[in-house]
Amino acid sequence: MQDKKALAILKKYYLPYRTEEKPSARDLEAGVQTGVIAACSEITHGEMVSEIKRLSKRLPLENAAKGFLYSLSSGDTRYRTALSSLVWARSLPEHTSDKTEREYGRCVVCGCTHGLDGKENVDWNEFGVFRFLPPTQYGKCPDFTCAEYVLNDLWAFEKLPAVEPCEEDYRILNAVFAAAGRMKPHNMDTALVSEIRRMNLIRETGNAIHCLLAVLSICGVLEGSEREGFLHGFTNSGSIGRYRDGLSFYPLFFWRGRDGINYDAVNELFGSFSGDRLSPEKALIPEAKEEHNRARKADSKAAHFYTDGVYSVNLTNEERRFLALNDLDPAWETVSLFSVTYSLKKRTVLFYEGSTIVKVIQEEQSAEDEGAVTWKRYSEYDTCLATEERKLLMPLTSRGRAKPITAAAVLAVEPFGCKVDICLQENKTTMWAGNLRNRQEIAIGEENRIKKIVSDADFHAFMDYYCSTCPEDYFDRIAQIREMEHQTVRFRVGDVFRCQMDRIHYTYGIIIGKTRELEKWKELPVVHSFRNLMAQPILVRMYDFVASNGDVTVEQLMKMPLRPPVVCSDEDIFWGTHKIIAHKDLEPDDVQFPLHLARQGRNRDASHPFEAEMLTALSSTLLPEEQRKRGDSPRSIWVEWGFASAEIPWESVPEDLKDLLNNGKYYNSGVQIGISGEYCGKTLAEILQETPRNTIQYDLLLPENRDRFKLVMHVLGLPDDCSYDEFAMKYGGLTRQKYIELTKLRGK
Repeated sequence: MQDKKALAILKKYYLPYRTEEKPSARDLEAGVQTGVIAACSEITHGEMVSEIKRLSKRLPLENAAKGFLYSLSSGDTRYRTALSSLVWARSLPEHTSDKTEREYGRCVVCGCTHGLDGKENVDWNEFGVFRFLPPTQYGKCPDFTCAEYVLNDLWAFEKLPAVEPCEEDYRILNAVFAAAGRMKPHNMDTALVSEIRRMNLIRETGNAIHCLLAVLSICGVLEGSEREGFLHGFTNSGSIGRYRDGLSFYPLFFWRGRDGINYDAVNELFGSFSGDRLSPEKALIPEAKEEHNRARKADSKAAHFYTDGVYSVNLTNEERRFLALNDLDPAWETVSLFSVTYSLKKRTVLFYEGSTIVKVIQEEQSAEDEGAVTWKRYSEYDTCLATEERKLLMPLTSRGRAKPITAAAVLAVEPFGCKVDICLQENKTTMWAGNLRNRQEIAIGEENRIKKIVSDADFHAFMDYYCSTCPEDYFDRIAQIREMEHQTVRFRVGDVFRCQMDRIHYTYGIIIGKTRELEKWKELPVVHSFRNLMAQPILVRMYDFVASNGDVTVEQLMKMPLRPPVVCSDEDIFWGTHKIIAHKDLEPDDVQFPLHLARQGRNRDASHPFEAEMLTALSSTLLPEEQRKRGDSPRSIWVEWGFASAEIPWESVPEDLKDLLNNGKYYNSGVQIGISGEYCGKTLAEILQETPRNTIQYDLLLPENRDRFKLVMHVLGLPDDCSYDEFAMKYGGLTRQKYIELTKLRGK
């Protein structure tokens, strides 16, 4: 029995990727007595190579092979890597000179990093930890083909008593060989690890299985056509190159499914004592394991939250047609996959037509231990995923690899058809439907009705209303969403676009600027919020009305007022979600820029005032004296309006404006994700009824901020109805007319 305290020491101090802590001398001494902890010792590189070669001649290969087999069912990993260490040691060429060629501080032959310039103390536990514990993901990766690991491994193995494998060991290894035979030609070692885990062939972690395969690969059993193992040849450490990822091993990461099992190496390693127990004929997956695996899948903590064929929302095929989904064929076979993550219970239902997954329904619910459900999510989409006998998910391209069918693997593939997503929550229900591949979506609208849906009955009542109120051309739009090819749209400043709010209502907008182009203008101040935006932002103004048809002309739009500008992502235009209907030359009345107000921190090296304002706000909970010591007190107020900006010393700011800043935020250095006509056509009273005034801040040009706008203009000595051109002329920015001229000259 291995000492648990000594193993805990290894796990704590030697397994992590980085740790500066060291175990106490007392713990180390006690661990050495158990045989788990190795005592440090001084050695040169030459002495290390000589000792490895001595042990390689002394230790019988048969004993190491029996030890490897014995470790499979016993789980005693002390015996596992001695086989690969001995094979590597026998193949290692003599190079005992301490003047060996090195690369990156390693001997280019054996990979040794110690004693290259004379005697050096080696903590063998840095290498020996992997004889007892598998590596952890993103932690240290064991190198079974370096001199330090091999020498420590052979030293320790020599002290172990001889063991004999049992029939269960042969069964496990034959099953591993059978799993390798199931791999597709392009499958890599990671796919084989997943298959072994899926079939529950051995009670080990994925990383431990990876290490087991590495041993077989070093010994030539799992070797690739490009690189061979060490059974009949040696590859210098300097010729291996770097690993593909943190838990890959040479030459295992060159192995592919088409390479299969090298049974010549199997016979050479195990044949002297195994007879015909390890052979292609015996490479089978035990039926009992198959049955156990199926039973284990059905036993899930999430399963009792769901009933077969019953969903939180039970769509009818008629409702599916209105939401751009294919009909659900009752003849399709289903497979349910369950998972639990904290309070989230999930079910993914796969619908099979033959061996092809044609529809997926995923449900999630936040269910506490006592059974209370706070919200539910229902997603359904159409797809076309080929599988191999419903066991492996086939790759989409020739460069991909087959994967075990899991919920994560299926959901990772973007739907080939349309998708519906419904999240049920008290007074917060949302609903979305569209095609993710062409970025088109159904303008369902009806947010006020949808948010009241809390049950399946509520949903069907809503759909009855929805279907009965759709216009005659509704299915023309559905066909477009289902069949339209993915597109990218070239657009320019002055383009007018249309947004569909719901089945019968539309809003319109105009593009007045592209901030990625404005960043290159020398007229834009060096310190400006436009220079710190993410995504691909554009400046947009929405026409302040809602139309009941999509045929409004530019001439009609020119008579409509415009709302204040918004900085938003260009994706709704770029992907064609909102259609460009016309282009017009900009006029001064079309142009407007956001008006922002921010505090500039004193000793904070922020890239722009709006970032500094945020940093200052973060320290607002500190006492005044603490703020003074930290240098967090504001030094000025910064007013930015388009291409012009003004700075007001903090000492000159009146108290009512300071109070305004302390109780609100009047800048927005972010980018709105989508383009929306949410507030179009609404009076100020209607807007404030939906969104309370104390939550509406940001741009000072918003009608909700009119009194705040006047206060700032008063401090700047400007009229209450100050225009952008007046502000620009006083503070040195571009006028609207000059901006239009430069846009025509420089715009794309």
